[in-house]
Amino acid sequence: MYRFLASRRWLVRTLAGVLLVLVCVRLGLWQLDRNEQRQDRNAVIEANVDGDPVPAAQLVPPGEPLATGDEWSTVQVTGHWDVDNELRLRLRPVDGTRGVHALTPLVTDDGPALLVDRGFVAADGRDDDQIELPAPPTGEVTVTARVRHSESGHDGVDPSTGAVRFVDVGTIEAGLPYPLYGAWGELITQDPEPATALQLIDPPSQESGPHLSYAIQWFLFAVVGVGGFVLLIRAEARGRDETHEQDAPQTPART
Repeated sequence: MYRFLASRRWLVRTLAGVLLVLVCVRLGLWQLDRNEQRQDRNAVIEANVDGDPVPAAQLVPPGEPLATGDEWSTVQVTGHWDVDNELRLRLRPVDGTRGVHALTPLVTDDGPALLVDRGFVAADGRDDDQIELPAPPTGEVTVTARVRHSESGHDGVDPSTGAVRFVDVGTIEAGLPYPLYGAWGELITQDPEPATALQLIDPPSQESGPHLSYAIQWFLFAVVGVGGFVLLIRAEARGRDETHEQDAPQTPART
Protein backbone atom coordinates (compact mmCIF):
# COMPACT_ATOMS: atom_id res chain seq x y z
CA MET A 1 0.00 0.00 0.00
CA TYR A 2 2.85 2.39 0.82
CA ARG A 3 5.30 1.02 -1.72
CA PHE A 4 5.13 4.35 -3.56
CA LEU A 5 7.25 5.96 -0.79
CA ALA A 6 10.29 4.27 -2.33
CA SER A 7 9.83 6.18 -5.59
CA ARG A 8 12.23 8.98 -6.45
CA ARG A 9 9.52 11.64 -6.27
CA TRP A 10 8.47 10.63 -2.78
CA LEU A 11 12.01 10.20 -1.54
CA VAL A 12 12.69 13.81 -2.54
CA ARG A 13 9.47 14.92 -0.82
CA THR A 14 10.35 12.99 2.32
CA LEU A 15 13.87 14.44 2.47
CA ALA A 16 12.55 17.96 1.99
CA GLY A 17 9.93 17.41 4.69
CA VAL A 18 12.45 16.04 7.17
CA LEU A 19 14.81 18.96 6.53
CA LEU A 20 11.98 21.45 7.01
CA VAL A 21 10.96 19.89 10.32
CA LEU A 22 14.57 19.81 11.52
CA VAL A 23 15.00 23.48 10.64
CA CYS A 24 11.85 24.37 12.61
CA VAL A 25 13.04 22.37 15.63
CA ARG A 26 16.51 23.95 15.43
CA LEU A 27 15.04 27.45 15.30
CA GLY A 28 12.79 26.62 18.25
CA LEU A 29 15.78 25.43 20.30
CA TRP A 30 17.68 28.57 19.32
CA GLN A 31 14.84 30.75 20.58
CA LEU A 32 14.76 28.77 23.84
CA ASP A 33 18.47 29.44 24.21
CA ARG A 34 17.90 33.14 23.56
CA ASN A 35 15.14 33.13 26.17
CA GLU A 36 17.45 31.51 28.72
CA GLN A 37 20.14 34.11 28.00
CA ARG A 38 17.60 36.88 28.50
CA GLN A 39 16.48 35.35 31.81
CA ASP A 40 20.09 35.13 32.98
CA ARG A 41 20.63 38.77 31.99
CA ASN A 42 17.50 39.84 33.85
CA ALA A 43 18.69 37.99 36.94
CA VAL A 44 22.02 39.85 36.86
CA ILE A 45 20.23 43.19 36.38
CA GLU A 46 17.83 42.52 39.25
CA ALA A 47 20.68 41.52 41.55
CA ASN A 48 22.96 44.46 40.76
CA VAL A 49 21.25 47.53 39.34
CA ASP A 50 19.95 48.89 42.66
CA GLY A 51 22.92 47.83 44.79
CA ASP A 52 25.01 50.15 46.92
CA PRO A 53 28.05 51.70 45.18
CA VAL A 54 31.46 50.14 45.76
CA PRO A 55 34.93 51.46 44.86
CA ALA A 56 35.76 50.75 41.22
CA ALA A 57 39.15 49.29 42.16
CA GLN A 58 37.39 46.70 44.31
CA LEU A 59 35.02 45.52 41.59
CA VAL A 60 37.08 45.82 38.42
CA PRO A 61 40.85 46.41 38.90
CA PRO A 62 42.83 47.88 35.99
CA GLY A 63 43.69 45.31 33.34
CA GLU A 64 41.14 42.74 34.57
CA PRO A 65 37.80 42.08 32.84
CA LEU A 66 34.53 42.58 34.65
CA ALA A 67 33.06 39.35 36.00
CA THR A 68 29.89 38.22 34.23
CA GLY A 69 27.80 38.41 37.39
CA ASP A 70 29.00 41.95 38.23
CA GLU A 71 27.68 43.82 35.18
CA TRP A 72 25.29 46.68 35.99
CA SER A 73 26.74 47.00 39.50
CA THR A 74 27.24 50.54 40.79
CA VAL A 75 30.76 51.84 41.40
CA GLN A 76 31.97 55.07 42.90
CA VAL A 77 35.04 56.91 41.62
CA THR A 78 36.60 60.23 42.61
CA GLY A 79 38.88 62.05 40.17
CA HIS A 80 38.88 64.66 37.42
CA TRP A 81 37.43 64.55 33.91
CA ASP A 82 39.96 64.36 31.07
CA VAL A 83 38.09 66.15 28.28
CA ASP A 84 41.24 66.24 26.11
CA ASN A 85 40.84 62.49 25.59
CA GLU A 86 37.06 62.50 25.36
CA LEU A 87 35.48 60.35 22.61
CA ARG A 88 32.15 60.43 20.83
CA LEU A 89 30.26 57.15 21.10
CA ARG A 90 28.31 56.89 17.85
CA LEU A 91 25.35 54.95 16.42
CA ARG A 92 23.59 54.39 19.76
CA PRO A 93 20.24 56.16 19.45
CA VAL A 94 18.17 56.77 22.56
CA ASP A 95 14.42 56.23 22.24
CA GLY A 96 14.83 56.23 18.46
CA THR A 97 16.64 59.59 18.44
CA ARG A 98 19.99 59.84 16.67
CA GLY A 99 22.91 61.48 18.44
CA VAL A 100 26.20 60.82 20.23
CA HIS A 101 27.30 59.90 23.74
CA ALA A 102 30.12 61.66 25.56
CA LEU A 103 32.65 58.97 26.55
CA THR A 104 35.05 60.64 28.95
CA PRO A 105 37.87 59.22 31.12
CA LEU A 106 37.57 60.02 34.83
CA VAL A 107 41.16 59.97 36.08
CA THR A 108 41.75 59.14 39.74
CA ASP A 109 44.54 60.53 41.90
CA ASP A 110 45.96 56.99 42.12
CA GLY A 111 46.44 56.85 38.34
CA PRO A 112 43.80 54.56 36.78
CA ALA A 113 40.79 56.03 34.99
CA LEU A 114 37.25 54.85 34.38
CA LEU A 115 35.71 55.42 30.96
CA VAL A 116 32.29 56.94 31.63
CA ASP A 117 29.39 57.55 29.29
CA ARG A 118 28.45 60.98 30.65
CA GLY A 119 25.21 61.05 28.67
CA PHE A 120 23.57 61.56 25.32
CA VAL A 121 23.22 64.60 23.05
CA ALA A 122 20.60 64.49 20.28
CA ALA A 123 21.79 65.31 16.77
CA ASP A 124 18.81 67.52 15.85
CA GLY A 125 19.74 67.29 12.18
CA ARG A 126 23.48 67.81 12.69
CA ASP A 127 26.30 65.47 11.70
CA ASP A 128 27.94 63.65 14.59
CA ASP A 129 31.12 65.72 14.44
CA GLN A 130 29.09 68.94 14.57
CA ILE A 131 27.41 68.08 17.86
CA GLU A 132 28.81 70.11 20.73
CA LEU A 133 29.34 68.10 23.92
CA PRO A 134 28.67 70.12 27.09
CA ALA A 135 31.73 70.36 29.33
CA PRO A 136 31.83 68.42 32.61
CA PRO A 137 32.69 70.03 35.95
CA THR A 138 36.33 71.01 36.42
CA GLY A 139 38.36 69.96 39.42
CA GLU A 140 37.62 66.99 41.63
CA VAL A 141 34.33 65.20 41.08
CA THR A 142 32.77 62.11 42.66
CA VAL A 143 30.88 59.89 40.25
CA THR A 144 28.62 56.85 40.55
CA ALA A 145 28.17 54.73 37.44
CA ARG A 146 26.77 51.37 36.26
CA VAL A 147 29.65 49.26 35.00
CA ARG A 148 29.50 47.52 31.63
CA HIS A 149 31.64 44.88 29.93
CA SER A 150 34.33 45.95 27.48
CA GLU A 151 33.05 45.61 23.91
CA SER A 152 34.57 44.61 20.60
CA GLY A 153 33.63 44.98 16.95
CA HIS A 154 34.98 44.46 13.47
CA ASP A 155 35.22 48.19 12.81
CA GLY A 156 34.51 51.50 14.47
CA VAL A 157 37.06 51.10 17.28
CA ASP A 158 39.71 53.63 16.26
CA PRO A 159 40.07 56.21 19.06
CA SER A 160 42.43 58.33 16.94
CA THR A 161 39.40 59.54 14.95
CA GLY A 162 37.81 60.96 18.09
CA ALA A 163 34.77 58.71 17.73
CA VAL A 164 34.07 55.02 18.36
CA ARG A 165 31.16 52.64 17.85
CA PHE A 166 32.23 50.14 20.50
CA VAL A 167 33.73 50.71 23.94
CA ASP A 168 36.77 48.46 23.60
CA VAL A 169 38.58 49.34 26.81
CA GLY A 170 41.89 47.73 25.80
CA THR A 171 42.06 49.48 22.42
CA ILE A 172 41.15 52.86 23.90
CA GLU A 173 43.65 52.40 26.74
CA ALA A 174 46.49 51.95 24.22
CA GLY A 175 46.22 55.60 23.22
CA LEU A 176 46.04 57.04 26.74
CA PRO A 177 48.85 58.06 29.13
CA TYR A 178 47.26 56.18 32.06
CA PRO A 179 45.72 52.74 32.65
CA LEU A 180 41.98 52.11 32.55
CA TYR A 181 39.79 50.03 34.78
CA GLY A 182 38.75 46.84 33.00
CA ALA A 183 35.17 48.04 32.39
CA TRP A 184 33.37 51.22 31.46
CA GLY A 185 30.41 52.89 33.09
CA GLU A 186 27.15 54.73 32.47
CA LEU A 187 26.88 57.86 34.58
CA ILE A 188 24.29 57.87 37.36
CA THR A 189 25.31 60.85 39.48
CA GLN A 190 28.20 63.29 39.76
CA ASP A 191 29.07 65.77 42.48
CA PRO A 192 29.36 68.63 41.71
CA GLU A 193 26.79 68.74 38.92
CA PRO A 194 27.77 70.21 35.52
CA ALA A 195 26.52 73.58 34.34
CA THR A 196 24.81 71.87 31.39
CA ALA A 197 23.63 68.32 32.00
CA LEU A 198 23.52 65.66 29.32
CA GLN A 199 20.66 63.18 28.94
CA LEU A 200 21.54 60.31 31.23
CA ILE A 201 21.13 56.70 30.10
CA ASP A 202 18.21 54.88 31.71
CA PRO A 203 18.85 51.69 33.69
CA PRO A 204 18.47 48.48 31.68
CA SER A 205 14.99 47.02 31.36
CA GLN A 206 14.12 43.50 32.45
CA GLU A 207 11.75 42.59 29.63
CA SER A 208 11.54 38.90 28.81
CA GLY A 209 11.21 39.50 25.09
CA PRO A 210 9.33 37.37 22.54
CA HIS A 211 11.80 34.45 22.45
CA LEU A 212 9.61 31.94 24.31
CA SER A 213 6.57 32.62 22.12
CA TYR A 214 8.76 32.39 19.01
CA ALA A 215 10.08 29.01 20.20
CA ILE A 216 6.54 27.70 20.68
CA GLN A 217 5.63 28.89 17.19
CA TRP A 218 8.58 27.09 15.59
CA PHE A 219 7.73 23.85 17.43
CA LEU A 220 4.10 24.17 16.30
CA PHE A 221 5.30 24.60 12.71
CA ALA A 222 7.29 21.37 13.09
CA VAL A 223 4.25 19.51 14.46
CA VAL A 224 2.03 20.88 11.68
CA GLY A 225 4.65 19.89 9.11
CA VAL A 226 4.80 16.29 10.39
CA GLY A 227 1.02 16.03 10.62
CA GLY A 228 0.52 17.51 7.17
CA PHE A 229 3.05 15.14 5.63
CA VAL A 230 1.36 12.13 7.23
CA LEU A 231 -2.01 13.26 5.85
CA LEU A 232 -0.46 13.74 2.43
CA ILE A 233 0.91 10.18 2.48
CA ARG A 234 -2.44 8.75 3.56
CA ALA A 235 -4.27 10.70 0.87
CA GLU A 236 -1.84 9.43 -1.76
CA ALA A 237 -2.22 5.84 -0.53
CA ARG A 238 -6.02 6.11 -0.50
CA GLY A 239 -6.05 7.51 -4.02
CA ARG A 240 -3.79 4.77 -5.31
CA ASP A 241 -5.92 2.12 -3.60
CA GLU A 242 -9.10 3.47 -5.19
CA THR A 243 -7.44 3.59 -8.59
CA HIS A 244 -6.24 0.01 -8.18
CA GLU A 245 -9.77 -1.16 -7.32
CA GLN A 246 -11.20 0.60 -10.37
CA ASP A 247 -8.60 -0.91 -12.69
CA ALA A 248 -8.96 -4.43 -11.32
CA PRO A 249 -10.75 -6.86 -13.75
CA GLN A 250 -14.38 -7.47 -12.82
CA THR A 251 -15.53 -11.12 -12.30
CA PRO A 252 -18.71 -11.72 -14.30
CA ALA A 253 -21.71 -12.62 -12.19
CA ARG A 254 -23.11 -16.18 -12.54
CA THR A 255 -26.61 -16.66 -13.86
